[in-house]
Amino acid sequence: MINDYLLMFISALIIIISIGVVLLFVEVKKLKQDNFLMAERLRRNNEDVAGLCSAAVELDQHIAFNDNQINSIVDAVNSIQNPPENTSTQASTVEISQDYQNAIQKIRMGMGVEELVKDCGLTIDEAVLLRRLHGGRQ
Repeated sequence: MINDYLLMFISALIIIISIGVVLLFVEVKKLKQDNFLMAERLRRNNEDVAGLCSAAVELDQHIAFNDNQINSIVDAVNSIQNPPENTSTQASTVEISQDYQNAIQKIRMGMGVEELVKDCGLTIDEAVLLRRLHGGRQ
C-alpha cells in the first residue's frame, strides 16, 4: 500500500516535471524568437546610425566649405572698404578724386560731354555718367 502511494506520488511528480519541461521548452522558444527580433532591430538601428554619421560628416564638410566662402567674401568686402594703407595708392586716389571733382565743377558750369572728354581726359562713358549724376543733360 505504501508502495502504491509512493508509485502514485512519483508518477504525479514525473507528470508535473514533464509539464514543467514542456512549458520551459515553449518559453525558451519564445525567448529565442524575441532575441532574434531584437538582434534584427539592433542591426537596422546600427545601419541607421552609420547613415546618420555619414550624413553628419558630409553636412559638416558643406558647412566648412560655406564658412570658408563667406569668410573670403567678408575679407574681400573689408579690403574694399578698408584698403591697406599705401602712400602711392593714396596719392593716385587723391589725384583721381581731384580729377573727377574738377570735371564735376565743369559739368556744373555747363560743359558738354565732348568737352569733358577733351579737357579732362575722361572716356565718353565716364563723361556721360558724370553728366547724369551731377546735373546735366547729354
